Amino acid sequence: MTLSTLVLRPLFARRIPDPVFHANPEIVHHIFYVPAHTLVDGISYGPNARRPNTKKQVYKRVDDSLRNEDCLPNTFHLKNLGIVINAASVKRINDNEYHVELPDEEQHGVLNGGHTLDLIVKNLNEQAIKGQFVKIEVRTGVPAAWLAEIAGGLNTALQVEDMSLDDLAGAFDWIKDELRGEPYYKDIAWSENDSGTYDARDIVSLLTCMNIGLYPNSTSGSHPVEAYEKKSKALDAFRDDHESGDDEFMKLRPLLKEILRLHDIIRQDFAVVHNKNGGKAGHLKIMNTKDEKAKTEFPFYFTGKKAKMRLQTGALYPILAAFRWMVEEGDDGNYRWRGGFDAVLKRWKDVGPDLVRKTIERSKELGGNSNAIGKSRTHWETLHQSVAFRDLMANQAALAS
Repeated sequence: MTLSTLVLRPLFARRIPDPVFHANPEIVHHIFYVPAHTLVDGISYGPNARRPNTKKQVYKRVDDSLRNEDCLPNTFHLKNLGIVINAASVKRINDNEYHVELPDEEQHGVLNGGHTLDLIVKNLNEQAIKGQFVKIEVRTGVPAAWLAEIAGGLNTALQVEDMSLDDLAGAFDWIKDELRGEPYYKDIAWSENDSGTYDARDIVSLLTCMNIGLYPNSTSGSHPVEAYEKKSKALDAFRDDHESGDDEFMKLRPLLKEILRLHDIIRQDFAVVHNKNGGKAGHLKIMNTKDEKAKTEFPFYFTGKKAKMRLQTGALYPILAAFRWMVEEGDDGNYRWRGGFDAVLKRWKDVGPDLVRKTIERSKELGGNSNAIGKSRTHWETLHQSVAFRDLMANQAALAS
């Protein structure tokens, strides 16, 4: 049922006349910052040029932000443009209650931000969104004849992403060929119109973590922080590599599937290792945790497993990238694991408790902020040195015996 009156209970509200059309027509902008969980379903999308399609990969990231997963807590309103609504009128009941009148569902309703509204409505019962706010701009006095052009202009904001152009240029073809037979292939989006839990930028970022061509193990202080900090920069490097014909990234093709497996193994094992050493992973801010009574678990797509806890990506990437130490160039010019992937798993088992401990220590120094951990260059270097030291010591012990 379509709403005829939308009740808003904002924390802050402002009424601003239009700078051009403030007389004839008299257009007014009503700005509200509203607790996300107080919104309701049923607002018409009549004036909106685009229907919500929240299966697109880009909206998976918006959803993560709304649910406070792998991000600075309660910053949704700072990263989202909000919702624009066309209405007949706005009535102030008191400082904390406004009634937005929407009598004609063909003219009144969402002009822009339908995807944002749809995601919020789907998460209304989630405890994680209780601290989130969303900006709502309600416009009144807009002539009906202007709506189509205004809605169309607002909805050009979603531009074709670089990732889509790279896919069109065939830059991801060798990755697709390598992964096509895997059960998780369908969960990877290659362009902005694809659905998927991961996208091509994620795969490129994970490859960047192990790229010894760009980040040699012998170069102190040079670590692939951009793999987490700015995936667009990692994608730029991948594109430049493809266009130049250097194919430095393609040398990682023999390791690709195992890099993805290692990603999931570390992400799931982190809690196990910490708990085994007497800790309580469920109390860590850098963990995403499902309630024990919940029927659902976090899926680990690259290993096919599930668990109640998973490490957040900001804390995960420096650990994963530390195993770049185990990558070397083979006789055929491609990259390989020194000693094979079994040696990598053995090294994770050996050095894992140390990496977990150092990550938790860094987390405490940074207030449990996973995002800050992922951007800490000293942390990336510390973990890389830890893997290198443990591996060198193990090799010396093996030679001595």
